[in-house]
Amino acid sequence: MGKIKMPKVKMPSTKDINKAFNDAGKAVEKTANDATKAVEKTANDVAKEAEKTAYGIEKAATDAYKDAAKAATDAYNYSVSLANDTAAVTKSVANTVAKNTEEAAKQGINVASDEWKKGSALAVEAYKEGAEAVEKAAEDAYAWLDANACYLGLNTALTMGCVAYFTPKPAPADPGTVNSVAISTTWVAWFAAQGGKAATQAQTMVLSTCIAYIINEGIFAIPGVKGQVNKDLMFRVLSNSINNSISNAYLWGTPALVGIAVGSAISPIVATLICEGVLPKGASGGIDTHAADAGIKMAKDALKALGL
Repeated sequence: MGKIKMPKVKMPSTKDINKAFNDAGKAVEKTANDATKAVEKTANDVAKEAEKTAYGIEKAATDAYKDAAKAATDAYNYSVSLANDTAAVTKSVANTVAKNTEEAAKQGINVASDEWKKGSALAVEAYKEGAEAVEKAAEDAYAWLDANACYLGLNTALTMGCVAYFTPKPAPADPGTVNSVAISTTWVAWFAAQGGKAATQAQTMVLSTCIAYIINEGIFAIPGVKGQVNKDLMFRVLSNSINNSISNAYLWGTPALVGIAVGSAISPIVATLICEGVLPKGASGGIDTHAADAGIKMAKDALKALGL
C-alpha cells in the first residue's frame, strides 16, 4: 500500500489570530455601546416623561389654585354687593329666618312660642345698622359656592345641632344639657351679682364672651360649619351679637330658653355668614383681650363644674 498524502492545512498566522480577536472585541464593544446607548435613551425618555408628568401636576395644581382664587374673589365680590344693598340684606335674612323656622318645626321645636318669635326678630334686627362682607381666608375654601345649596344643607344641620348641643335632655351628662345649664346658670349668677345695677356693654362683654365660647364650641361640632368659616371670626361675631341683647332673660334665663335662643337668634346669623359671607355691621370687631380671657375662663369653669 502506498503512502497516504495528508492534505495541507493552512495554519492561521499570529496576524490572523490577532485580527480575529480584535474583530470579536470590536463586535462586543459595539454591542456594549449599543446597549449603553439604549439604556441611556430609555433613562432619558423616562426622565423626560417624569419631567412632563411633574409639570402636568404642577400646572394642574396652579390652575386649581387660580380657579379657587377666582371663585373666592367672585364670592367675596358677591358678598360686598349684597352687604351694600340694605334692602337685599334684609330680604335675605328674613328668608333665612323663615327657612330656619321651618326646619326647627320639623325637629319638634315650638316655633309658635313668644320666645322663638322674639329671637327671630332679633336676628333680623341685628342687621338694622347695615351689614359687612367678610373676605374669607384661604382655608375657608368657599366650599358652599351656591347660597341656596348652602342654606338647604346648613339650616337642617344647624337646627339638628341646636337640639343636640344646646337643648337640655333628661340625661344630665348630655352635651345639650351641660351647655344649656352652664350658659343659663352663669347668666343668672352674673346678673344677680350686679345687684340690680345697670351694666355697660364693656362690662357685659365678659358674660357675652363666656356664652359665645360655649356656643362656638358646640356650633363647630356641627357638620357644615367647620372648614367653612374662621373660628376666631365666629367667636367675635357671636360675642358682639350676644352682647347687644345680653340683658334679655327670655334668651338665656333658663336651660330650655338657651336652645330656643341659639336656634332662633343665633342660627340665622351663622347661616348668613357662612352662606352669604355677610354679617351684621360691626359684628367682626375686635374684643377686649381681658374681657375675652375672663369670659373664656368663666365658661371653662362652668363646664368643668358640670363634668364636661
